Order: sequence, then C-alpha cells, then structure tokens
Amino acid sequence: MRLPLLALAAAAVLPTTAPAIAAPPAPEKVVTVVMAGRHFHPQVIRLTRGQHYRILLVNRDGTGHNFDSKGFFSHADIAPDGGGEQAIHEGLVSVPSHATVLVRVTPTAAQPFDLKSSVALDAAAGMQGQILVY
Repeated sequence: MRLPLLALAAAAVLPTTAPAIAAPPAPEKVVTVVMAGRHFHPQVIRLTRGQHYRILLVNRDGTGHNFDSKGFFSHADIAPDGGGEQAIHEGLVSVPSHATVLVRVTPTAAQPFDLKSSVALDAAAGMQGQILVY
C-alpha cells in the first residue's frame, strides 16, 4: 500500500500544466488615406511597428494617383492576399480615379518614410507626406 500512497502524494505535489493555447492574431487596424485635390488626407500617417494594418487608399479625384513609398514598403511585411503584393509594384500603389485600393501590411522598422504621388505634377502640387512608424 505504500506505493499507491506515495504516487498519490507525488501527484499532489507536482505542478500541472495546461496545454499551451496559441494567442489569437492581433486584429488589423484600419487606416484610411483619402487622395483629393492633389493631397493626401492625412498628410502624416502614424503607424506602430509590428501592428497589422488594412490601409484603404481612397481616390476622390477624377484622375489617377499613386501612393509611392518605396522605403516604407521595403520595411514592411506585405500580406499576399487582400490586395497586398498584387497592388504594390516597385514600392507604389496605383489608385485609379474614383477608386479604392486595399493594402494589408505590417511595418517592421520604426522610422520615418517619405510618401508622394509620382504621377506627373502631383508632388509639385503638394501631394506629399510622411509615414511615421513608431
């Protein structure tokens, strides 16, 4: 009888561990950038490194613009679905007139990045800004 009592006593002393449960993925934050009057609204976009984002690029003008930030996109994980790699070409996203484009990204570097539209005359007219990643 000593053996069963000993086993029972040992079981009472040993810690029990629950199986590890994976944390749910962090929810995506939505950031909307409106392109209107040859300006970005907001002109300064503030993001957090490691946070997942859905960036909605909304063009309200009658001409196409682009969201050109090669530095930012080279320092971000880009989702392969939901508009990510399909929409981004060489660090910019083209947004046709009166259209909305979705890009899903996760910034990986905390630093400032330049933003502009490289469509003819857009940057000269003021279509410039910054993406600040903290």
